[in-house]
This record gives sequence, C-alpha cells and structure tokens, in this order.
Amino acid sequence: MFKLSNLKKYVKDGWCYLSCDFDVTEMENPFAEKTMWVAVEEKNADMLADNVYDPFVLVPVILGMYYKQDVCIDGNVSPRLYHNMQHYLMNIFDRFSDRTSPIKFTVNSFDTVKIDPSEERLIGTGISCGVDSLVTIYDNYINETDPNFRINSVFFVNCGTHGDFEDEASHKKYWDRVELNKTAASELGLPMYLINSNYHAFTHKIGEEVIGYLAIYSCILSLQKYIKRYYTSSNISYDEIAKYSCVARDFDIAEYCESYMPHLVSTECFELVIDGCQYTRAEKVERISDWKIAQKHLNVCIRQAHNCACCDKCMMTLIPLEAMGKLDKYKGVFDLDAYYKNVLIYKCQFLSHYEKQPCETSAIKYAKEHGMKLPPRWLAHMIWFMYRVLRKLGLIQFKIE
Repeated sequence: MFKLSNLKKYVKDGWCYLSCDFDVTEMENPFAEKTMWVAVEEKNADMLADNVYDPFVLVPVILGMYYKQDVCIDGNVSPRLYHNMQHYLMNIFDRFSDRTSPIKFTVNSFDTVKIDPSEERLIGTGISCGVDSLVTIYDNYINETDPNFRINSVFFVNCGTHGDFEDEASHKKYWDRVELNKTAASELGLPMYLINSNYHAFTHKIGEEVIGYLAIYSCILSLQKYIKRYYTSSNISYDEIAKYSCVARDFDIAEYCESYMPHLVSTECFELVIDGCQYTRAEKVERISDWKIAQKHLNVCIRQAHNCACCDKCMMTLIPLEAMGKLDKYKGVFDLDAYYKNVLIYKCQFLSHYEKQPCETSAIKYAKEHGMKLPPRWLAHMIWFMYRVLRKLGLIQFKIE
C-alpha cells in the first residue's frame, strides 16, 4: 500500500513547502524519497492551501496502479477530484498501459479550498518559451480581451522536464531556464511564479515522458487557492490524438488522452483547460512565426538550455520555418549553420517516420504543402537506414556537428 499522511506546510531556505509523508508497505520501497512535496517562493507562501491533499492524488494513484498497490490518503481531498478519480481517471490510467491494474483509492474525508471572494484570482499557463506554451500565451493573452479568459500570470515548474530529481545538472538546467523565461515574461508584462517539487523522484521510476504530465498538473493543483483557471498547452492536435493514441499507449500519457483528460483534473474552485489541440505543431509554428516575442525568445531544445538547432524538437520547428521562408527571423535563437549541416538527415528521419510520429509528420506535411524540396521517400529510407548502421558501428556518434 502507498499511504500519504502528515500534510504540513513549512518554510525553509526561502521556499514554502507543502509536503506529506509517503509510506510504502507490503512491498520493498522503490523510492529513495520518504516525503512528496511541492514548493513556492516564500513570498508566495499563502498560495499553498494546506487543508487538502489534492496535489498528492494524481501521481500516487498512477504509481499505485503501476506497482499494484492500493493508495490511502489519511486526510481530506476535494470531492470533485475524488469523484473524477474514482469514476473516470483511474479507468483512463488503466487503459493507458498493460502494466497498470485497478486498485483501491481511499481517503479519510473531504474538504474544499477556501477562497477569499474579495481576492482577484489568477488565470495562468506555463511558460517555457517552447512552441506550445507561446501559442497558448499568444492566443489567450495577446489576442484575448475578455478578462474572464485572459491570462494574467505565467508559471514555471520543476517536476521532471529538466531531468532526473537526483541529477544535480537537472536543477542547474531548471535555473538556467528560469532566467530565460523571466526575461520573456517581463517583456510580456506578466508575473512569473516558480514552482519546485520532488515529484520526479517518483515519476521517473516509470518514465518522465510516460506520466510526467501528471506531475505538472499536480504542481498547479497546489495553487488552486489563487488560480481559478489554468491553460495547459497541448502537444498535438485533436485529430492527431485520435489517430496516434494507440502508439502513445504506455509511452506518453499526454499524447494518449490530453484532449479529454485534463478537464477531469478540476475541483470545486479550479478549472484545468487543455489549449492548442486545435492546431498541429507546424500550424503552431506558423501562428507565432511573425511574433517578435517568439523571434527573440523561442526555446524548444531537448538537449540544452539554449537551442542546439540539431535535435528532433529544434528540427520540428526549423523545417516549417524554412518552408515559410522565415528562418532568418530566428537566427538570433538558432544556430542556422548547425541546422543546415544536419537538416538532410532529419528530413530523412522524418520522412521515414511519416504517418507514424505526429510532430515529425506535421513538419513534413507542412514542408510538402509549401513546396520545400525533399528527398524521395525511398531515398530517405535508404539514407536513414545507412545512417543508423554507421552510428551503431560507432563511425558516427551524434547528429550534432
């Protein structure tokens, strides 16, 4: 059994923590951490509500389903979140993977976060300066005028997307990216709130890509006292989720079900909204391609804090930009020499994965529609095959030049 208890809030080293004990019984404990916590800067301590375990529901339950362990929370959970977990979310988690199994999820009692009606609550989204997050900001801040829906704050979380919790380099990467995103948030005129956590000490046992999005949702749930609506940025489009969900099973929970799952992660006072599913990735790139903020701050790289211009994510962005004839507008954030040295092998990779991987397919489809010259698919398959053989033999180590 996984038992969560002793919910408490405390200040340490400039941060305010909301934590609970995470006890494992009836099996050997696979986790080094004995508590699960989320934290905000001390100046924002009041944003954390300490009367409900809502931030510690999603991750423990899906871990329990992977490890075949019941989950018991010795405290309060919001009724709506509990209801959605029992009736819908656990069913989704079970269908997501052959490795998950139904479990019992119990709580002691129920409560809701108390809201001060005189306080103006936040409408937020995450900021990473990636394509997905910038499109959400562009649509719901730059182009939105209704105060009931317009973003008025951005959030930057540390829960696994920067690397393993145990790896010191991941924390450095987080802080490097904090500085990059602070600059962009400042130019946008939006306050940026930092959220830290140790969720990834637990989720990485299964896989960051596999269940990491649940850690992001949990971080935001911890601030429901002050956030009334939060836009979470989609990875792929509605049509792509419908088409590729089977491929995403047990690989990426967002690509598997984010068109219908996030709204279930809501409470009596908090709404989670999926945004961006109305676009493919290439369409998102096109949407923000003329936006000065994107041209100055776009950051999509999976390898390092600054764009390497020769990883999958960079190429998924740069190939559509080349097809638009707008690469030069992004020379301040991408090394275009590195792009030109490596783009052929990536075009061959993407052509080989056409109709198999949504974002690679989106880039190639967009390039074709806009007249970009591409190798024939038979030749692309041959080049990609030979490249992989040479890399396997150690004659080619990396795609980076």
